[in-house]
Amino acid sequence: MNKILVAVDGSKYSQKALFKAKQLATALNSEVTILNVVGIWDNVYTHNTTLKAQLGKTELENTERILKEAEEIFEGFPGKMTAMYKTGDVVEEIVKLAEDGGYDLVIMGSRGAGAFSRTLIGSVSDKVLHHIKTSVLIIK
Repeated sequence: MNKILVAVDGSKYSQKALFKAKQLATALNSEVTILNVVGIWDNVYTHNTTLKAQLGKTELENTERILKEAEEIFEGFPGKMTAMYKTGDVVEEIVKLAEDGGYDLVIMGSRGAGAFSRTLIGSVSDKVLHHIKTSVLIIK
């Protein structure tokens, strides 16, 4: 059985990746893990601890929404599907899980939800593609 990891961020591209993953996993009788990575707010400098806590809470609520939508897309999927989140650097967490978990394929959208940060530091999909040993399918 093949193992497919789908990295999602709630963008329209990650939704397209979920539909493609469901299609491929059904055809190949694959196990699927859906992953959302929550960024770390410890790196944000502010004296306002209430603001920092609210940012973290909002991020977790967003993650819950993203994973719930992903589970809805996979409704009726005949195989095993797991939805999870990790906290940390998005690229590092995707690469680590893919390689440590023995995944055969990583599927992700070509562009994410963070347009401003993408312009500054490059896209997550591009960075994953250049740092991973696992095969990657980028969905446009």
